[in-house]
Amino acid sequence: MRSESWLAQSFLVSLLFLKTGFTAEFEISVPREPQLAILGQYVVLDCSFPVGKTWTLDSTVITWQRGLEVIHSFYYGQDQLERQSHHYYNRTSLYHSEIERGNASLRLERTNLGDSGHYTCSVSTLLGNQKKTFQLKLAAFYPEPHQDLTVSPDSVDLLLISKGGYPHPTVQWLDDRHDVISDIVTNISVDTVGLYTVFSILTIQKPVNTTFTFVLENKDLGQEIRREITLRLGGDVMLPVVPKERCRWIVFLPFIFLLIFAFLVLVLLWKSSFEKTRTIINSSQKGNHTGLLKKNFPIQKTLLPHDTLLFQQP
Repeated sequence: MRSESWLAQSFLVSLLFLKTGFTAEFEISVPREPQLAILGQYVVLDCSFPVGKTWTLDSTVITWQRGLEVIHSFYYGQDQLERQSHHYYNRTSLYHSEIERGNASLRLERTNLGDSGHYTCSVSTLLGNQKKTFQLKLAAFYPEPHQDLTVSPDSVDLLLISKGGYPHPTVQWLDDRHDVISDIVTNISVDTVGLYTVFSILTIQKPVNTTFTFVLENKDLGQEIRREITLRLGGDVMLPVVPKERCRWIVFLPFIFLLIFAFLVLVLLWKSSFEKTRTIINSSQKGNHTGLLKKNFPIQKTLLPHDTLLFQQP
């Protein structure tokens, strides 16, 4: 009796060990850090699982969810999209040829801001089942800012505008000592799509002769836009700084135009002189030709038959 009880206990322990062993062996992998997607582009949500000798495609179930929202389902060896959320319609796909190698990653096309959130990858096979959740973040690059200057009698407003970025940026102005300028006005608004537009104004009192640096940073993408602007302001006159190469050209530009003008005048004078000389030569040649004709070929009166004179003898 004791031996049978011992055998039963051993069997239960063995089953528990086998179950524990399978559970410990089956471990799916997803990103530990939030995954980042560029707005409008596709993103691959990573998920992988172990494949053993007993693995079969028909016994594999893969499900992607965001909360209670079903994004993509795969079972019986094919996609099952009857319960798919309309938000993800015709935008999701699995790598079917790589499922046998343990790839359960989901490709999401044409990402938008509504795709941000926490995603759960669930995998079930003969070896076991598990699900894990990770975060997906969306971001969009800020374009190079547009610059505008407004001049008043005592000051100048320097405005920089950048539209269509995400998420909310950090904006600051630096002086020529790279110290942060606090006396600025920055307005960040959201458009109908959810993207940000940055309006940042720096007011400069005259006179001034220094370099200012506009800095816009999108930390999620590691993007930093730096725009250096050098201004020379004196009284009521504003002189924007021109690069040295351009300065040289500007200094020599009047001389270049003067040389071109002088060259054109010389060409016109030469052409006029040439025309006069040619006219004189042509006239001289024509007169000489007529004189030669008179000298070599004297004009003689020819008596034609009807001009014949008749003489009668008395």
